[in-house]
Amino acid sequence: MKTINKIIIAGAVGTTFMTLYSMLRSKQDNQEYSEPVLINELIDNSKNLPAIKNEITHPAGYILHYVTGVGFVSLYWLLWKKVLLRPSGFRIVIVGGLSGLTGIAVWKILFKQHNSHPYNNRFGYYKQLLTAHIIFSATALVTYKALGTSKRYYLS
Repeated sequence: MKTINKIIIAGAVGTTFMTLYSMLRSKQDNQEYSEPVLINELIDNSKNLPAIKNEITHPAGYILHYVTGVGFVSLYWLLWKKVLLRPSGFRIVIVGGLSGLTGIAVWKILFKQHNSHPYNNRFGYYKQLLTAHIIFSATALVTYKALGTSKRYYLS
């Protein structure tokens, strides 16, 4: 299988499990933690972007979230191919933790820069976001590995 296809599939699988975890935590904590919904709310509350009638089901937030997931796996491939080829518990926690800290930083910037950002318990959101990124990394890395390793490290 071509590397680009493995990256896309691994990113999609990781993003799916991350999103499901965020949705579960949203229900448990009675807070909005689902990244696609929060993205849609940011879009809907922006003056320069078109209104979104249903933040929960509108595809824009989901598309942007999945593209971001594929972007993360692409970065894993560019920066640390070994983690994709031989994921271990330690590597998954390290990559997931670094991804989570990056995600937290991006969300903090988005919330701070947006005039009408969505409300949620920020501490709870960032805590679950860190765990969600570890889940993302675990499922994405294991999926990439399961799709087969190639001796070639370039995009084919």
